[in-house]
Amino acid sequence: MVVGNIELHTIGNVFGAGVITLGILGYAITIFAVVGAINAFNMVDGIDGLLGGLSIVTFGGLGILLAHDGQLNIAYLCLVMVVIIVPYILLNLGVFGRKRKVFMGDAGSMLIGFTVIWFLLLSSQNGNHPPLQPVTALWLIAVPLMDMAAIMIRRMRRGDSPFKPDREHLHHIFQRLGFSSTQTLITICSIAALYAGIGILAEINKVPEYVMFYSFMVCFVVYLTLLSNIWKITVWIREK
Repeated sequence: MVVGNIELHTIGNVFGAGVITLGILGYAITIFAVVGAINAFNMVDGIDGLLGGLSIVTFGGLGILLAHDGQLNIAYLCLVMVVIIVPYILLNLGVFGRKRKVFMGDAGSMLIGFTVIWFLLLSSQNGNHPPLQPVTALWLIAVPLMDMAAIMIRRMRRGDSPFKPDREHLHHIFQRLGFSSTQTLITICSIAALYAGIGILAEINKVPEYVMFYSFMVCFVVYLTLLSNIWKITVWIREK
């Protein structure tokens, strides 16, 4: 943060009461945000191709916004990340045979999470008129972020550690509903693309930050409610 001169200076006008500047708290909140993003992308890496697909959605969405703002240098880096990840996904899915199948592992998923949050900080915090509002970043990483937050809240409600592993992530739920790994991958990446698309359109059309933030929180509350009642929903779907 010190050498790169990148930190969370402001979270914008997310509550509709004026721009919130973090001041000296910026360093601590930046560390929290970076660790959170790293953990979110690490936790979502549960089935073949999922982390790569979600990463492409995030880097692709960010690249579109940067290109729209004329920030072609960083947009080009986002394109480079997408081009790097595509062949990995093909190998990870075993397109070229099981002998050539590769896995990302914790080091890869953590590096992706770090790169994503660093690019988002670089795009939302530098300059007087950054290419995207801080709240737009939430929409670009909506699925990993919501999944991590909801899972941790559920674990703490049970009295467990928020970092205790379990099989209650979104991809596990889809598979218990009868989706194949490929169907789960396509469905979750489509949901992520929908969220990113909403964020991109809202950013381009200058939707107020507080509207974007409250809309995101509504989506999260709905997701958390569905996740908290997933067993009832699963039984109901199977009975139908």
